[in-house]
Amino acid sequence: MEKLFKRKRLTSSPVTGSEDRVVPLHFFEDSLLVQGNNMAVSLVFDDVLDPEMLRSSLEGLVKRDGWQRLGGRLRKNVRKIEWHIPREFTPSRPAIHFTHVDHCIPASQHPVASKIPEPSIRPSVVSDPDLLEDLVWEPGRRPNGIKDYLNTDLPVLGLKVHSFTDRTIVVLKWQHVAFDALGMQHVVNGWMKVLWGREDEVPTPCGVDKDPFEPLATGARKPTERHLLMDRKVGIWGMLKWGAGYGIDMLVRAKENRMVCVPRSFWEPQLEKALQELRKEAEINGEDPDKVFLTEGDILTAWTMKCVVGSMNMDPNRVVAGSIAMSLRKAFQGDLLPENEKEHPYIGNAFGWGNVLVTASEVMNKPLSWLARQVRRAINEQGTRAQHEAYYDMVRTVGKGLPIIIFGDGGMYQIGFSNWTKAVFIQENHGPVKPVDGFFVIGKDEKGNYWTCAYKVKGQWTKFQDFLNREFSQVSEKA
Repeated sequence: MEKLFKRKRLTSSPVTGSEDRVVPLHFFEDSLLVQGNNMAVSLVFDDVLDPEMLRSSLEGLVKRDGWQRLGGRLRKNVRKIEWHIPREFTPSRPAIHFTHVDHCIPASQHPVASKIPEPSIRPSVVSDPDLLEDLVWEPGRRPNGIKDYLNTDLPVLGLKVHSFTDRTIVVLKWQHVAFDALGMQHVVNGWMKVLWGREDEVPTPCGVDKDPFEPLATGARKPTERHLLMDRKVGIWGMLKWGAGYGIDMLVRAKENRMVCVPRSFWEPQLEKALQELRKEAEINGEDPDKVFLTEGDILTAWTMKCVVGSMNMDPNRVVAGSIAMSLRKAFQGDLLPENEKEHPYIGNAFGWGNVLVTASEVMNKPLSWLARQVRRAINEQGTRAQHEAYYDMVRTVGKGLPIIIFGDGGMYQIGFSNWTKAVFIQENHGPVKPVDGFFVIGKDEKGNYWTCAYKVKGQWTKFQDFLNREFSQVSEKA
């Protein structure tokens, strides 16, 4: 594609639009879990891209039918936060917030861009994503959740482009109410189609003026079965005990953010070994070995749980709760959502959870294949439409203001997982809510290496790396 080198900066003059289309927040948007985080993903290109083309194409996407909500503003009306979507986007009220910085030097000479990590040849803690925050947020500012949007005319979607003489860093920013990881996939895919002049291939999202998941929020959709973990739901006293420990870790204790690279040369043999073990077990039990199934995400999740537990010297009897974020799109396709997702995708938040409850002893002493199977089983069994309905019926009846239910016990150790590999390969930053051991599996590069990041209590990453070294040595000796 021919590059255009004429570059402009879009200016804006915040005003209030009296003719804005007002739309209420959806169920999944109306919670502290979502509103507490402003999101940013950084895509690194080893080429000099034209920022004006990036801006105009993303702006063109937002102006299309069905996409305009991404150019909406957020307002608080008495007690409720609402979408205010301009009837028309203009230079004074643009569809996106755009900034461009031309550094006029190679990225390797920039004090921040030079810290972008390179793949490692063994599982390693490779970088601190927070060191790149100056490329993401505005100078001297850090995210403060949805409050950053309520008293401004800032569009919910932003684009920041850093130009170097040998590289371009493209930062897509949004308030989490706009969409989740798979929603981001649809945004990026649509953006690329407009950028490459394939506007006729851009789908029209399903209408979002009305919340498609309202039946889950109101109880109009009655559950048809009990949730599989109903009997493991943590009660009020257990919640207080668990919340005291986890809350102190998240809100009080100093934390460190790190990126971990898991090379393909390491995780792929682990997956193959796990599949071989489970197929052999199936044959012994008289079952069809061809039906054994694990994903790369299953083995990565199981292995990460093992690394977290192994680096912390836990009581063997302590419950370890792995909480895996899942999209609701597939489960409710052809029901609350359109049948054809490719033609009418849902651009928003639609998430559920699969929960794995094991003990620290099981994590450390049973084969990795066993733990990976628990992960796959949780996703398969708790990811059905009926189980999601049962889950959100519990959410509604508990009514604690967050769209989550805690399973396990008051003394458990919680590890969260959000797998973004179905979206794009990225560098992720978010804030201000930063849960401890909430792992974002943020991508898989062109060489097959996986990248994951998380916050841990200060000082724990050194122990984590020590365990990675021991794990790598043991695997190498057995190879």
